[in-house]
Amino acid sequence: MNFDYTYLHWMGFIFFEPMVILTNVFMFCCSIYYCLQLNKYKHSYSKLMSGFVLLFGISALLGAVAHVVHFQLGDVFFRTTLFLMNGISLVSIFYFFRASFRYLSELKHTNRIMLFLTGTWVAVLLLITFFRNEFIIIKIHAGLVLIYSMVVHYISYRKKDSGSVYVVGGILISFLSIIVHSLRFSFHEWFNYKDIAHVIMIISLYYIYKGIKLNSQDLELKSAEV
Repeated sequence: MNFDYTYLHWMGFIFFEPMVILTNVFMFCCSIYYCLQLNKYKHSYSKLMSGFVLLFGISALLGAVAHVVHFQLGDVFFRTTLFLMNGISLVSIFYFFRASFRYLSELKHTNRIMLFLTGTWVAVLLLITFFRNEFIIIKIHAGLVLIYSMVVHYISYRKKDSGSVYVVGGILISFLSIIVHSLRFSFHEWFNYKDIAHVIMIISLYYIYKGIKLNSQDLELKSAEV
């Protein structure tokens, strides 16, 4: 069954995959709210995580545009939107890595070296994505960064940081979306593996946000005590 051809007609336009559109737009709205909340905190961990959340939401919105339009506005429009979605998603993953690395280490020279290496690698990936617009690149690197961030926040949780348990839980939930999307597990053509994966991602993003917010509050208190 080709799930890409669920659609609705409205005002002479075909809206492909309406459930994908709804879940992506909802993710975007959530990310805007979460970003604004996290931006209230001054620590770079909070700022970087707010950047991750915002870029994640923008990528989801571009995904909604790509899914609804498909090739109705031409091949160039569709492929450009797809590249922007994948490219911004890669940058959001980079922000998530930076925030987790910042949370783990305060060594400035180590930060510079690591950020240079990871920044260079992201640039290479963006170039690869430009020529090979495949979502598998995003899934692989998202998985690697999620594992790293989960380890970082688990270490933080063992040190009694209140929010890290939610971040770890949110990341564990996010792996389900990768599994569902990869296996194409579906209930129905109108609620298929893409829709299920997006619902899981929405739940995952909420728990990650909740954990980041609690960690940010702890960091603010520690800064006030110094």
